[in-house]
Amino acid sequence: MDFITLKESLDLTEFVSEDIKLVLLHWGWLILVILGILMIGFVYYLRYKSKRLGYALSQLYSLNQEVEQDALSFFNQAWSILECAGCLQLQANVEWFGEVRQVLRGGQNAKKGRKVSFDVSRDDMSFQGDLFLSRRAAEPESLSNLVIKTFLNILEQDLVLKEAEILTSQKRLERYQMFVQHEIKNIAQFIQLFSEQVKQATQPQSKIMLIDRLSESLPIMAKRARKTIQHMQQPLSEKNERSYINLRILMQEVVAMYGLNAEIHGASNVKLSRTLLIEVFKNILGNFSDHPSSKEPVKILIGNPNVDGKVQIKIIGQLYGLENEMVSERLFEPFWTTSESGMGLGLFLARELLKQINGQINFEQSNKEFSFLVQLPGQNA
Repeated sequence: MDFITLKESLDLTEFVSEDIKLVLLHWGWLILVILGILMIGFVYYLRYKSKRLGYALSQLYSLNQEVEQDALSFFNQAWSILECAGCLQLQANVEWFGEVRQVLRGGQNAKKGRKVSFDVSRDDMSFQGDLFLSRRAAEPESLSNLVIKTFLNILEQDLVLKEAEILTSQKRLERYQMFVQHEIKNIAQFIQLFSEQVKQATQPQSKIMLIDRLSESLPIMAKRARKTIQHMQQPLSEKNERSYINLRILMQEVVAMYGLNAEIHGASNVKLSRTLLIEVFKNILGNFSDHPSSKEPVKILIGNPNVDGKVQIKIIGQLYGLENEMVSERLFEPFWTTSESGMGLGLFLARELLKQINGQINFEQSNKEFSFLVQLPGQNA
């Protein structure tokens, strides 16, 4: 009996052992399958993330091509791509040729993110601010971080190209100006020479032929030619000599040049270069002539001198359909224009000329009107 019990117990032990092995085998396969699924899922996730971020990189380059490597347009339109790459918020100050604008993009979860500061600047173009990134995007070796670095690199490259474009355009403009001046001088000298030939004509027939055609026009043209040559030979300091100027009369003169419908209110005197002020207001009011916004008259408000003797002139126009064109950052950008005939230099030159006398010009815009606020220095400036 004891022998049979022992044998049965041994058989039971063998049976239980096989069952445990089978269970362990099934669990082992199940664990391997789960691990395999997890590995496949992880690899798929990495591949999906890599494709998504790779797509974000290609989007950045495509966007830069679409905006023709224009830094301001690229910056304004790149947020959706940055957001997909893990950016929570973008805070920045954009300075574009004297115009400053604050930019805020993204949600309210920025405090949970890691702040990355950036400063991309060239001359009068500057992008300064902070990017708030998610934890994964902030990792130095992450693909999201690569997207952020690519964004900043493209932005810097666009500014370098813009700077080179402006320098090239300025050099071309200088060469063109020298060529024009040279041609004017040659024409003026030719007219002077031709006038002398008229005086020296001795044959009656030649006198009749020349004098009949040119006696009325050549003396006037010769006088203008002499003045042109003298004007070109005068030093710049003489051209910019200061004198007392009635701003109301000066504004009336510039308004008449362009035949503008304008209302001038107020009057004040300043001691500045008349030639310089004429050029400043020609460049400003010329935009109202090139871009007529309404039939309403342009309002020109001339303020009284303040304690420091400074005078403010406010030039107001109506919008009426120009909302899309009045981009404040673009207005003072050289060689940017919405006019087919313009060169995009008027407001840029106005600001540069005002800088020479410590003056200022600022742009303001509301729902129905826009204005240029010009501040002229005091008499002792």
